[in-house]
Amino acid sequence: MMGLVTTTMLLAVALAKAGLSDGIIRLYKEYDATSEQRSLFSSTVIVRGVILAFFTTVMYIIIFPFIHPYLKISDAYVACFMVMAVYLFIRPLNIIVLNILRIRGRTTFINALGVLGKITSIGLSLFLLIYIVHDLYGYFIGIVAAELLVSIILFNWFFKNYKIGFKNVSGDLTVRLLKFGAPLLLTELSFLLLTYIDRYMILAYRGENTLGLYSVGYNLAMYISDIITFSLSYAIVPIYVQIYSKEGRAKTEEFLRKSLHYLLIVLIPLCIGYYSVSDDLFTALASQKYTSAATFSPLILVASLLLGMNGILNAGLYLKKKSRTILGIMISGLIIKVIMNIILLPQYGATGAAIATLIGCAATSGLTMYLSFKHIAITVEAKALLFYVLLSIAMMIAIMQIRTSMIWVKLIAKIIVGMMIIISGMLFKEKVILEKIKSALSAKNTEH
Repeated sequence: MMGLVTTTMLLAVALAKAGLSDGIIRLYKEYDATSEQRSLFSSTVIVRGVILAFFTTVMYIIIFPFIHPYLKISDAYVACFMVMAVYLFIRPLNIIVLNILRIRGRTTFINALGVLGKITSIGLSLFLLIYIVHDLYGYFIGIVAAELLVSIILFNWFFKNYKIGFKNVSGDLTVRLLKFGAPLLLTELSFLLLTYIDRYMILAYRGENTLGLYSVGYNLAMYISDIITFSLSYAIVPIYVQIYSKEGRAKTEEFLRKSLHYLLIVLIPLCIGYYSVSDDLFTALASQKYTSAATFSPLILVASLLLGMNGILNAGLYLKKKSRTILGIMISGLIIKVIMNIILLPQYGATGAAIATLIGCAATSGLTMYLSFKHIAITVEAKALLFYVLLSIAMMIAIMQIRTSMIWVKLIAKIIVGMMIIISGMLFKEKVILEKIKSALSAKNTEH
């Protein structure tokens, strides 16, 4: 149920943004020359953002009581969905400020705030649930409170750096933002449905028990994927947009080639390593009750990473403003996933849903590469790819030899040994990284 509330809210927040915040990344630089232009831009996105968030929140409060019976949600959980209406109003506004920070390159601030928000959310939610409220809606009160704390920090920075005036709100800019962002809104909704629609289908086909098992296996894999792909997306998109506008296609392709190369250095060992330790990981974190999630969770990790890599893979479509093509790709992946779920879910349960997710995400990435590389081609060195696959397999064989009855000791030992093998192989293969490490150590020793 907690997963279902969160999933529903992700979809609602996407609607509340209405594509407005998506246009910030693409259009901000055009309004950054003078303080008057910055005031026009900031006033427009904030005022329009408040209106859109308020309207969506009101509609959510009105409509949800009518639709929750069709979702097979018990009346006991309605309070959880209603509490999150506050989150629905706050979150889209926070995303607007986060996107402005993103385009200004304030990655450290964004990441620090993200960590603070997560820690506060988890700690406060569990405290309220266990010690104060004693009901599930208390958990979501904690999430709302944490988001409000993040909002206070964000808007404190925002109002120190931008002047807001109602007279500066631009209708023309609003139209431009929405025109650019509307296809991306539909793309985001398609992305979210591609990621989460199986939750609703599992609930319909197999019930709450299977949904609970699937959520555990899915969420852990997705958290690991998000650590990499969200950071990548926040950092890399503004960089390649700037390189393309200043230095052209060739330099952009070279930057993306290197970025994809170093990303694969991380992702290949991560996927194989996750498969190797997943049994121990689920036993340690969620008890033996959920160990069976290890059979399908590695498939979810691969699927999530494939989908997350589109931040690099769709650079050609993004730079050429092919929003409709990106939308078409996402819808195609969504349709494939739904069809595969209908085929696999009834017979194979959570594992069938994981296979359907992998097929849908792989199809999406394949279509993205085929269409995007026509505009911006990104090459991958096949020999390097093979090297890291073989290195990762060697790591898997090595760490599977570690055996002890103490689950945490075994898990930590496997992770440490696996990392040592991968890092050693990487330093052997990647001479550029090795030289940079040597230079950094040499400079540090010289200072001392």
